Amino acid sequence: MKSTANKLVAIGGFNRVLLFIVLLFAILYFAKPFLVPIVVSGLMAMLLLPVCKKLESWKIGRGGAAAIAVLTTLLIIIGVLYLLVNELIGLGSEMQAIGDKFSAIFAQGHSLVSEHFDVSIAKQKEYLQTQVSAWSSSAGKLLGGVLFSVVTVLGNLLIITVYTILMLIYRWRIKNFVLQIVDKYAGHNEIGHTKDIVNKITQVSSRYVAGIFLVVLILSVIYFIGLTIIGIENALFFSIVAALINVIPYIGSVAGGGIVVLYVLITRDTLSVPIIVAVFFTLTQQLDSYVLTPKITGGKVQLGPLFTIMVLLLGGLVWGTAGMILFIPLLGIVKVIFDQVEDLKPYGYLIGD
Repeated sequence: MKSTANKLVAIGGFNRVLLFIVLLFAILYFAKPFLVPIVVSGLMAMLLLPVCKKLESWKIGRGGAAAIAVLTTLLIIIGVLYLLVNELIGLGSEMQAIGDKFSAIFAQGHSLVSEHFDVSIAKQKEYLQTQVSAWSSSAGKLLGGVLFSVVTVLGNLLIITVYTILMLIYRWRIKNFVLQIVDKYAGHNEIGHTKDIVNKITQVSSRYVAGIFLVVLILSVIYFIGLTIIGIENALFFSIVAALINVIPYIGSVAGGGIVVLYVLITRDTLSVPIIVAVFFTLTQQLDSYVLTPKITGGKVQLGPLFTIMVLLLGGLVWGTAGMILFIPLLGIVKVIFDQVEDLKPYGYLIGD
């Protein structure tokens, strides 16, 4: 009888955990428009926390320090976007040459298919024209979606700016809220220990998020210098894009380098330059994996490949592209919390590298 009761209790506990997980992901999925700006603002607040504290040490008020830090960062982001747009316009001027290159490749492909599979070139072109027509019919919808996305991004940028400033201003209130919760449910004796844990989590998380952005900056410079020396056109554009994509572990480095290699492969008539670019990105990735990321973001916050890829796919499933980018630093912050709480250290060890 007692064994049966224990089994029922265990089943009830498992059902509660399962229900919690289902409700959590349902909330994450349906509340995406509300939660994504909050998460981005939280990461930005962690990134700018050291800057804000430095400004406050110069006798600048908390509100003024938060506004200066956030607005300066916003200007930097706008400057980077301006550079990317200019480079993209320059890249657009090469579309004719890229189109001619594709035409030559398609002509070779037509001849190869006609020779080996007995399919006439006329039928191949007819099939391609059908596919192009189908794509063109949806191009208007795609353009409308892009314009809507741009307006949405600009609106979210304003919301994120306001959220980040308010989070930096009211950060002590948030910390005191956590301490009051601990005092209510765990007792007054736990407040000191909890305060130490909160301080450590804040410091390590802030350094981790700042380290990610610093690695992006360093890689942008390295990529730009290397691609310029190799002689790649629009080196600045590809350097920034590849460095930003590199935020996504394991996949990002391959995708960022692959974009540049594909571009060079299309625009150059020789294989030597694409091979040199591929070798350059491979060596730079080794530098990032073994030197930059461990030294800058901190060796204790290294994430294991299994859980990194799992959370990457999960983020894409729940929040789309935003989830693939945001869930990685969120997992890193979760690992920081696990590492600082004694009872949760085994979980930090599990998801770590």
